[in-house]
Amino acid sequence: MGFVLFWLSLSAMAERVNPTAYPYPYRNPYLATSTVAILKDRDQRLEDDDTQYLRLNVLPGRNDIPLLEGKGQLRVRFQPQEDREAPLIFLIPGFGGSAYTGSSRYVAQMLKDRGFHVVTLPSPFSWNFALAASRSGFPGITGQDSEDMYAAMQAVLRHIRDHYRIGIGRIGLIGFSHGALQAGYLTKLDTERKKIGFDTTLLVNPPVNLVTAIRKIDELADLEKRYSPKVRDNLEAYAFGVGRAALRRSIDDPEYFANWDQRLRLGEEPLRYLIGKALRIPVGNMLYVIELLKHPGILKTPISWGYRSARFKEAENYDILDYVRQVLTPWLRQSKGREASFEGVAEEASLMPIIPALKDNAQVYVMHNADDFLVSAEDLKLLENMFGDRVRIYPYGGHLGNLWFLQNRRDLLGLFEPLLGPGVRRATGSLGSPAPRSAEAPWPASTHSVGATRGTFSAM
Repeated sequence: MGFVLFWLSLSAMAERVNPTAYPYPYRNPYLATSTVAILKDRDQRLEDDDTQYLRLNVLPGRNDIPLLEGKGQLRVRFQPQEDREAPLIFLIPGFGGSAYTGSSRYVAQMLKDRGFHVVTLPSPFSWNFALAASRSGFPGITGQDSEDMYAAMQAVLRHIRDHYRIGIGRIGLIGFSHGALQAGYLTKLDTERKKIGFDTTLLVNPPVNLVTAIRKIDELADLEKRYSPKVRDNLEAYAFGVGRAALRRSIDDPEYFANWDQRLRLGEEPLRYLIGKALRIPVGNMLYVIELLKHPGILKTPISWGYRSARFKEAENYDILDYVRQVLTPWLRQSKGREASFEGVAEEASLMPIIPALKDNAQVYVMHNADDFLVSAEDLKLLENMFGDRVRIYPYGGHLGNLWFLQNRRDLLGLFEPLLGPGVRRATGSLGSPAPRSAEAPWPASTHSVGATRGTFSAM
């Protein structure tokens, strides 16, 4: 921990975004986070929509696992620029997200409109990645997962080059939440091995210390104990209905995110419960697959082709802390012959061990929020000292809850536009109208239209 204290002692060069210059409409971080649930791409069902849904064989035999037959291919979403060379951006979604996750689709649409090829991969903590691409079958050790993800990325690039008549220019990488942690490890790995060549990497709301993040997630998941099954079902059904109604609207509607607090009408505790529930679901899905793939003996309910729902129900009872303590650490003891604890595993898989490798990499940037409940004030200070003027901390947005906000979209595009090169045509239809430039931006601001989707709720 000595190097951490050393970096904390430095004077940070980064400047935080001034709250008075950042008119984000929602001050409650849990309410802000809930807007992630209604992120999506444009409702595009036109003949010229050339999105490709790839299914790749990454590991031999994984498509033939009993009771999982036909599900062992890696599911990847690819949005090419038609018949021309362009830079390519890899996207890694947050905890447990698939290649079709709404937040990734939203950002992918913006990048595609701007002129990039976009490839979206599943989270290393998703059931699909565990089955199709995790060599060990036990995701959760970030360094190990990055090796598997790096191999999967190379397989995707080979497939694109072999099957599509397009050129791939420079390559960028964006990770969200846990995917941002993964992106940091991938950048370190690529710097060493130089098999892909990431020109720019952006970490969006990365967890810094996984001990802190996992305990917070566990705290949110445990809120279900405060509600009866009937109340939980009613809350989930209500939230699903509100979200479904929102998703019927066009993402190009300037008022798409407006008055979300008044439309959702939930207090902080129910919001925290629903976020905890959302973070629990990927664990159960992945554990269900791991039991069939590696047979660790955690799930006991009988299972057959005609009787699987009870096994799913059993798996749903596990959260991330359970997975680390009851699955991952015993596997490490048995397979690696080493003692392992929750704290040791989580610290080893955190961002801090790769600080020396990333701190001087001028191509790595961070976007974070001061009110993100999965990081501490010390975590944010560490990021500021680590990245200097390559980190941008916004005052509001919770956890990923400001991806859609005007300034955040402009800042994201501004980082990656240099990959397009000079004289590249301006794409149209990028979710709205022009955004103003910010005098305080520490990195290039986008010169392209990034949209007018906004919230009109007055600041509290």
